[in-house]
Amino acid sequence: MDVLFASLPAYGHLYPLVPLAVACQEAGHRVRLATGEPFLGALPVPTVQGTPADWTLRYVEEETARRHPDATGVEFPVAMFADVAAEGVLGVLEPLFAADPPDVVVADSANLGAVIAASLAGVPAVVFGVGQWSPFGEMTFPAALAAHRSRWTAAGRAAPAGPGEMIVAYLEPFPPDLRHGPGPDGVPVLPIRSTAWADAQAPVPGWLTAPAERPRVYVTLGTVSFGAVEVIRAVVDDLAALDVDVLVAAGPEGDPAALGPLPERVRVERFVAQSRVLGLVDVAVHHGGSGTVLGALANGVPQVLLPQGADHFHNAWLLAERGAARVFHNETRQPGDVAAAVRDLLGDAPERRATALLAAQIAASPTPTEAVAAIAAVAAAATGTPVMTVPGD
Repeated sequence: MDVLFASLPAYGHLYPLVPLAVACQEAGHRVRLATGEPFLGALPVPTVQGTPADWTLRYVEEETARRHPDATGVEFPVAMFADVAAEGVLGVLEPLFAADPPDVVVADSANLGAVIAASLAGVPAVVFGVGQWSPFGEMTFPAALAAHRSRWTAAGRAAPAGPGEMIVAYLEPFPPDLRHGPGPDGVPVLPIRSTAWADAQAPVPGWLTAPAERPRVYVTLGTVSFGAVEVIRAVVDDLAALDVDVLVAAGPEGDPAALGPLPERVRVERFVAQSRVLGLVDVAVHHGGSGTVLGALANGVPQVLLPQGADHFHNAWLLAERGAARVFHNETRQPGDVAAAVRDLLGDAPERRATALLAAQIAASPTPTEAVAAIAAVAAAATGTPVMTVPGD
């Protein structure tokens, strides 16, 4: 089987796909991962250009603002992924598919351009949920179809009526009790265990691997800067009242110096191997990005969520509703709130029991290795032709 993985070049979109890509490669299948800098040539599977070479997040945001000046709130990221980002990916992947088409495409759920390119090329597409399908996927797919309908009509074909005509399966990493909706209408949902990945060269602070002298708290607002230095500073000041060691991950583009002088038991790193760090801490205080939510749950780590943007607010609502996290919003958070929540979560708080139940559901989900055969099966069913496999599949 020839599998092309396709991800936008962002940690939260790409890293969830890597364990599955590695599992496909280890099963003997041909694997390529289409993405962009800084990830090209830096992954454990072969990479190919999957986005325009001169792309930057700033350009995509500015172009979206130019094309959609009235887009506000969630309308802006919908337009960004469905129109501008999808157009850029299409321009790169269409010639790749024409020259060397795969048997199946596995795309991150925000990479609409890869799904459209696969549809136009007649290649089955499997979507990997890097966030909840509802409500964001329900909004972005119709918007992408509206923005790029002319690509099908130019080829003399009817455009798909919806995601059910573009996707042959949806890979769902969220545990059953944390799902909001069943996934795309009419599309088979394949559960997969949320499996974190980190570059082997990514650092883990040495003090974290030493025997713990006191509880440890991990603080991050993710790898995309939301301009919230003041939020991290407020959290650090809160936690200074507790007898805990604190690791702050400022993000690859963050500036640790911007936080100013720090209490003695607070250490700041620009970037860490989060998948390994989460197994070494007692509480996570973070933005609520899907990768961090699932990573903390998988490690049984209770969470305090400080949503800043993107899917954070939806994830925060879901975890709070399930009793699995404490949530504070910027506009209502008071000094001392985070410290009080962390103090509770270090004890016998009910969120610990809810977290343990969700962790057990994640552990019971099919591994990436087990998901490989399911992908081969849906790809074969979609084309009506048996997909070549190798012994041991």
